Amino acid sequence: MRRFLLPILLLACCSCQNNGKSEGQMKARVIQPLFAMDEAGLDASYEWTLRELRDCDPSLDIVVLPEFSEVPGKTSAPGFLETVHKYGPQLLEACQETARRCSTLVFCGAIDTSWDVPRNAIFVYGRDGSLLGKYYKEHLTAGEWQKYGLDKSYTEQWNEPYLLDIEGIRYMFLICYDFYFYENYSNIARWKPDVIIGASHQRSDPHHVLDIIDQFCAYNTGAYLVRASVSMGRNSDIGGCSCVVGPDGKIMGNLYSKVDHLDVCFDPHKKFLKPAGYGNPPAMHSEYIEIGRRPWKYRPGGSAIVPPLSEQPSERSVVYSNDLATLGAAVATGVQEIAFDLDASSDWESVLRPIMAKLACHAIMNIRLKGDWTPEARSRLEEIVFAYDAVEYVYY
Repeated sequence: MRRFLLPILLLACCSCQNNGKSEGQMKARVIQPLFAMDEAGLDASYEWTLRELRDCDPSLDIVVLPEFSEVPGKTSAPGFLETVHKYGPQLLEACQETARRCSTLVFCGAIDTSWDVPRNAIFVYGRDGSLLGKYYKEHLTAGEWQKYGLDKSYTEQWNEPYLLDIEGIRYMFLICYDFYFYENYSNIARWKPDVIIGASHQRSDPHHVLDIIDQFCAYNTGAYLVRASVSMGRNSDIGGCSCVVGPDGKIMGNLYSKVDHLDVCFDPHKKFLKPAGYGNPPAMHSEYIEIGRRPWKYRPGGSAIVPPLSEQPSERSVVYSNDLATLGAAVATGVQEIAFDLDASSDWESVLRPIMAKLACHAIMNIRLKGDWTPEARSRLEEIVFAYDAVEYVYY
């Protein structure tokens, strides 16, 4: 007989309206400036952010600012980096000063210009104003690297999720477009974060969609989400949604389109446990899911996956063979492209499927078609390539 367990909710929160915190709680503030719709409004929006930093007080434990905090509005492509250099140094100094004055942690979304090619980052300042770390955005939009010239080279290699342990609390990070890659949430959950800091510049999704994304993130990672974004206008129903969400998926506070700050208290060590079914003890959602995970059923992922054909250099190392062991050894030693024959007059599926099953998306594949390929056979070939999610890795 299946036993059903009552859900156990181990959350503690308050609105912090009176600056009061219970034992073990921390007080988080998210700051949501107005997104200036033209360059003429940049100064006012930026100055508002500086005033918000000056208004922070020692009751705060966390202060979070949006992505591109030094560019709080619309700019031209050349104007973007000009604005970064104009406002960025002063903004980061203000974040450091706020951290020291208030003895709080400050997380600021800003461009890191210390690299030869600038990077989109979250700067993390400790209670003494020292720089504790930087998180670099994992998923850049095309506009960021094509239009603004930001660096994406570091996104093309495997890396561990970025985690900072500060005062015994485990922080992880997401920047704007990062929030949309839900397959990453299960990996983040493995690291058992207590708090996810989100810096966003999202300006197009409606509020109900952003609520779904934020709740889904918190629930699937088992962490408190503290997210700052930009308002698209006080009466707008898109963008914004700076918020705090608990690990049970409940929204503990949300600014929606207000140009304001939001304070929320919570105990980062309090977790949400759910029934794990079949008499199992209550568990975090991620732990419950991990029991039944079947990753070989899903899209290719992990450290062995390489960038697709569109992002590969035109000159690549190539190994040509119809022997799976030879091709596998070549991929294992770092060959960028493998080439093999498929003869229409033979049982070509028996050649293709083992190669796809073991090597799909681990290297670019040059499939050399021999013989008379009918439209039906060619369609079947493309169906198989699609089934292994390798369309962007194959050419004929």
